[in-house]
Amino acid sequence: MEVYLKANAENRMVKRETQSRQALYVAEGGIEWAKAHLLVNPGLSEGNVSLATGRAIIVIELNGGGYKVISEGQSGLAIRKIEQTLQLDAGKWVMTSYQELHR
Repeated sequence: MEVYLKANAENRMVKRETQSRQALYVAEGGIEWAKAHLLVNPGLSEGNVSLATGRAIIVIELNGGGYKVISEGQSGLAIRKIEQTLQLDAGKWVMTSYQELHR
């Protein structure tokens, strides 16, 4: 019984860690989605992306001459949120800041 309980607990920890990493990757995918869409629609202020591993909710704000993009990735019960500040330079995005936001 003890071996079963330990294995079950370990399995739950691995599942949580996997979902957490997937949520971070989904959030990063949301940032990439925003970059692509901002090139076509510079007035974009929000969006949603559904991927096989989760969903990203994106909020975009003007920030000086660029944008602040906040992307919240959700995978299973895990939620990870990142913020990037972007500037467009010669048709390419330059990241001027990156941080993970914690609640």
